[in-house]
Amino acid sequence: MAAASKPDSRAQVTKARRAVLSDGVGGMSSRSKKKRSERLKPTSTRGFGKNEGSGLNYDRRPRQAAECACGSGLSYGDCICSTLHDGGKADTPDDLVRARYTAYTYRLPDFLMRTTDPAGEEYNAKDVSGWKKELLDFCDSFEFQKLQVGSVTQGAGTIAVSEGEKEALTPAELAQVDFKVDFVQKGTLNLMVLCEKSTFRKQADGEWLYAQGEVGYDAQSVELSEEEQQRLHEKVAEQQQKDAKTSVKT
Repeated sequence: MAAASKPDSRAQVTKARRAVLSDGVGGMSSRSKKKRSERLKPTSTRGFGKNEGSGLNYDRRPRQAAECACGSGLSYGDCICSTLHDGGKADTPDDLVRARYTAYTYRLPDFLMRTTDPAGEEYNAKDVSGWKKELLDFCDSFEFQKLQVGSVTQGAGTIAVSEGEKEALTPAELAQVDFKVDFVQKGTLNLMVLCEKSTFRKQADGEWLYAQGEVGYDAQSVELSEEEQQRLHEKVAEQQQKDAKTSVKT
């Protein structure tokens, strides 16, 4: 995956400050080495299994009339993300990118597991409760701010199906999507941007599933005024209180 060009540092700080004053987060910095798809820390977001009967309320989806976090401009009830979260099948890989991004925002681990290709090496349901806990910890560690979906390409290629083994796919079966995500680590001023090229495999029934990907992400601590820092910390504390409530057994 080609490295993204760096923005002017002054413009970058201005953008970050503006984002903090409005939403509490924003910004990006220099690229770091690639990591396995969807993992900003080891094993955070590979395949995740179901934890039936846990009694925990994981779901943080918004009201139907609220704007969807994927950036489509539609209400959640009218957006494809809601349809897919309710059990619909993704007809295009970019629709699945949007739905998976909002699944991180709305804490929907079962959806992430269901839309990961069972034949791919990133699907792992051996430790059901362990994988789900890691996914939820990942969701609760970051504030996801913005998704930018880039190019979508289809073509022949291979995907890893197990360690050291690959499977060849035809152009009709394989697609890659480039996208970026702006986010911040909760409790810090680490403003980051993630750049990912995800690979998707089309199933026999026409549904697209996530297979694998390459990730690069950046982190930068931006100098903020005392007022900006206070507003950011207040927003993070407010979100943490909401997270604590959703983790109470029902």
